[in-house]
Formats: sequence, structure tokens, C-alpha cells
Amino acid sequence: MKHRGEILKAAIDTSGVKKPQIIEALKISLSKLYRMFEDPFVSFDDLIAIGKIIRHDFSNDFPEIANPDKLKAAQDNLDYKLKYFELLEKHLAILEERQEKYEKDKKKK
Repeated sequence: MKHRGEILKAAIDTSGVKKPQIIEALKISLSKLYRMFEDPFVSFDDLIAIGKIIRHDFSNDFPEIANPDKLKAAQDNLDYKLKYFELLEKHLAILEERQEKYEKDKKKK
């Protein structure tokens, strides 16, 4: 899977458009823009909005932008992945909690 943030950063760097122009047009902070560069799942809406400002067509990088059905499917897939990771983190927390309890009970005996 392509890292959207890295592709976004490369497109901005090669566009010649200054970052202050972008953040002013989007009404976001510079730190938010830099967080986008680090985010492998930058939303396609953000990519399209920035693409208009820097005159870059991100559908060349992400063909699913040009096809709304594929875009919806990709977004649904991402939503499921994020939910799965959230559940994994909760599961891990429960396992760690039980391990700690087990260790305490073991020391008491």
C-alpha cells in the first residue's frame, strides 16, 4: 500500500507552492500539514483539496480517487482495518491485565 503522506509531501515539494499558501487556503496549522506527511492514510478528501491548490492530480497516484466505487470500497476496507487494530489493542490490554493479575496471585502463593 502506498504511503499517502509521503506521496503528498513529494507532490507539494515538487509543485513549487509554498506550505504557508497551502495551510492558509485549507485553514489548518503547519503542524497539521506535517502530521499529514507522516500519516499513511491521509484522507482522499484532503489529497483532492491539496491537489487543487498545488495543481496536482492525485488520481494518477491513487486511481481509486477517479473511481468513486473503488474509493468507497477502499475507505470501507480502511475503516475495517482501523476497527480491527482497535480491537487488537483492547485485546492486548486485557491480556496484559490478566498477566499482571496472574503474576500477583503467583507471588502470594
